[in-house]
Amino acid sequence: MRIHPRINPDSRPVLAAVAIGTALVFLAWFALSSVALFDVGLWGNVPVPLSAAVPVMLDVALVVYSLSALVRRSRGQSARYSWTLLAFFTVVSLVGNATHALGIPEAVQPIVGAVVVALAPLAALASLGNLAGLVIAAPGARILPTSSAPVMEEVTNERAKMLDLVLTISSEHHQSKRSPENVRRVLDMLNNGATQKEAAETLGWSHTLVQQVVRDARPLGLLSAA
Repeated sequence: MRIHPRINPDSRPVLAAVAIGTALVFLAWFALSSVALFDVGLWGNVPVPLSAAVPVMLDVALVVYSLSALVRRSRGQSARYSWTLLAFFTVVSLVGNATHALGIPEAVQPIVGAVVVALAPLAALASLGNLAGLVIAAPGARILPTSSAPVMEEVTNERAKMLDLVLTISSEHHQSKRSPENVRRVLDMLNNGATQKEAAETLGWSHTLVQQVVRDARPLGLLSAA
């Protein structure tokens, strides 16, 4: 006897609850951390109005690098740079919060403050490098040419609906491997009996990226039943 769950774990209310809970966690974290890092800025002889820049430099950066890593992953790009920056600035923020909470001796406070404040140029450079990696194509990246004239293709209503659904799980960014054309190729291969490994090797994708497409396409009915 198959027992159906009372609550669909993949339903919108559940996902909304997770999103709201995550937002509350972030708000609580930033509220607590900003107080500590504000004082750490004062330890580094930063004027009172400018000390607010210290939690922005560290904690806002964590949000930026987290989102950047997700964007890179969605494009099928390596997210190692974003994850590395996220780990580094998380450690710095943890150290700042911990030293503030522990109440380290006043003689040591200026050292901690100076080290944290001295990271400002590095933080700016790291953010610039992270942004450049997201919006500027790499030297070896291929940009597919597009025709200036629209190409008309007569398709059935069913095919048109399928193409619209493909667009919802694709990326239009020119650096993304998950382009609509590539997603259609993956789905065609899988629906014609190819394995996920074969599809990944054909397109030069990682197996994880193919699995993501499969996970997104299956609820939309874009994959035939195995």
